[in-house]
Amino acid sequence: MIQYDKGSVSRVGNRAMNQDRGCVVEHGESLLIFVADGMGGHKGGELAAQEAMDCFVNNLKSQKTPVENPAMFLEMSMLEAHKSIARLCAKEDPPYYPRTTCVACLVQQNQAWWVHLGDSRLYLIRDGELLDRTRDHTYIEELYQNDVITEEEMLTHPMRNYVTYCIGGANDMPPVSSGHCDTLQQGDIILLCSDGMWGAMSVEDIIKLNGMPMDTAIHRMAEEAERISHPHSDNVTLVGIKVLEADT
Repeated sequence: MIQYDKGSVSRVGNRAMNQDRGCVVEHGESLLIFVADGMGGHKGGELAAQEAMDCFVNNLKSQKTPVENPAMFLEMSMLEAHKSIARLCAKEDPPYYPRTTCVACLVQQNQAWWVHLGDSRLYLIRDGELLDRTRDHTYIEELYQNDVITEEEMLTHPMRNYVTYCIGGANDMPPVSSGHCDTLQQGDIILLCSDGMWGAMSVEDIIKLNGMPMDTAIHRMAEEAERISHPHSDNVTLVGIKVLEADT
């Protein structure tokens, strides 16, 4: 089995409550990494994030491992979370519909699969270089991909908090974005984070995770993101793993 160095942290920042949720959960031969960021512009964001995390974790724990079809497992878990969140407060008077971003990664058999909706991100880092990252479902990501703005300009753009896709709400779930790494190597780092992290730290800063234990690195980065954004820091959540020993 793959051996991991794991870390996780979630900080409230300068907000009244923490609407982020994150976890690293091992079950048999599979490992789930998860982050959700409840959308503060809608009532009950923390409920949506918690419900999403519970759906993914409970689904994993009900599986035989290694999971037979990881990509399908992740997409079906996302759909189940979406439907469950939509039911949460639909019978309230008046009804309301919490929403959350979500990114989840399943690691097993030297491979990783991931899905996401919204602007919570996954970074895959190898040998101190960014190998891959998810692309946000946001207006500014579209501008960046079309070379209208730079990655640095994304951090200060007036529409940087405008998310185009999420889970929850009263509508059907939008199309899920997915990715896959077919061969993890020793030293590879998979980091998931909310926008409170990447909105404060550059990619160059984020990939500087090598050289210290994961939990130490993650806590230091979260503290730094909170410090940089003070007194307007969002919730800051990071979870991640480093592959210590890959299967041969």
